[in-house]
Amino acid sequence: MKKTALFLIPLCLLCFACTQGNALGEGIQPEKDKLVTDTATFVLTSKTVITDSILQRNPKAVLGEYTDTRFGTTQADFMTQLYCPPASKFPEVTDNEIDSVFLYLFYDEWFGNSSALFETSVYLVDKQIDLNKPYYTNIKVEDYYKKENRLGSATFTPITAENDWTELQKYCVRVPLETGFAQKMLEDFQADSTILDGAENFTKYFPGLYVTLSYGNGCMVYITDAQLEFCYNVKYKDKNEVLRDTVAANYFPMSKEVRQINRYSHPDLQAYLSEMENDSLNFIYAPAGMFTEIEMPLTEITSRLSEKNINYARLKITATDIDDDAWALTPPEKLLLLKKQDVHTFFGQYNKSDNLTSFMATYDDDEGCYVFNLSNYIQKSVRHADGDLDSTQVFEPFSQFLVIPVEEVVNTDKVSLYLLQDTRPAALKLRSAANEEWPMKLELVYSAKNSMTM
Repeated sequence: MKKTALFLIPLCLLCFACTQGNALGEGIQPEKDKLVTDTATFVLTSKTVITDSILQRNPKAVLGEYTDTRFGTTQADFMTQLYCPPASKFPEVTDNEIDSVFLYLFYDEWFGNSSALFETSVYLVDKQIDLNKPYYTNIKVEDYYKKENRLGSATFTPITAENDWTELQKYCVRVPLETGFAQKMLEDFQADSTILDGAENFTKYFPGLYVTLSYGNGCMVYITDAQLEFCYNVKYKDKNEVLRDTVAANYFPMSKEVRQINRYSHPDLQAYLSEMENDSLNFIYAPAGMFTEIEMPLTEITSRLSEKNINYARLKITATDIDDDAWALTPPEKLLLLKKQDVHTFFGQYNKSDNLTSFMATYDDDEGCYVFNLSNYIQKSVRHADGDLDSTQVFEPFSQFLVIPVEEVVNTDKVSLYLLQDTRPAALKLRSAANEEWPMKLELVYSAKNSMTM
């Protein structure tokens, strides 16, 4: 499996702890019933991690280019296979000729200036895309198409590309394509009908399409559906047995049964890094730009809290210097605090947070922060250090985390199903562990081990 290349901007700080006693109900409880709690604060180590890609699992196709004054340019395009149902076929086509071909790109949402002018181009993919292989968002699309295989193009502005063809999405870009490849498909089908017999046969015959921008900047469009349409005339007999012509079509959609691969790039990110070299700040930049890495002083924590019950442990990540420009990148809606070693396997297996090795928090717009509850992780770490975990409690201590923007996938009842790396443009400046005024820290409330049962 390909691994994401990580480049680290170091930012370190010595950790310390402090405690303060607090007797609850001291004057009214019997001595043996008093619950005495203490607090502890541990300052952490944090650094910004630059990543060149993320594992592709998000079903949204993103198309566009956007330049932020603080973080630079994000470019997004995609390759997609197309689905063909089993036993599909072409009918008796009049004059054996495909009349016209179109690619429809449907969407409801975008980020940025919806009046920006774009031209999108569509190319024929000529290399197989593996249905089972993991792909990363820095994929070399040049290995999958040739520039001379351009099938067509269309200009559009996101706000004016109204959908006149379906009722499912509000907007649509209709790209006219040349008919040569469709004509060849028709003729090949007449020689071998199995090429349209299901997704596996079809994708072997027709690897897919690459959709990119020829020009334009200022907006990112979230494409939820795409369909390739072959139009032609067919003859039929009406009720009076009179032979007539009518228009018919075959449709090949982008769907979950086949692969769709987003590519993201930040071509000028290096030019902005010097402005970001600030010990008091860390950065998060999506999609596939920068994460923040956090390290817990685990030895210090487990030593100080030996034989203690953890009543509450929280990590607060505070945003700062929010850009209030109308089209500025905004903080991610949700962040995942994830065990660093699990960054590849977690998203590959469609997991959700378990509050032991992964923790999710939602942005609090009023407070400008994310709060992670780490009580279970800290308690297990302390118990492990004390040798108090029984054989059924499998837990290996770890201290390094990555903070990653995520999108939560829910069912119709709003029950969480799994998490995906967020592909929507977002950015966050957060107060680091070295911030002199408000350092990132772990705050705990704990009590004596025999004062309560965990």
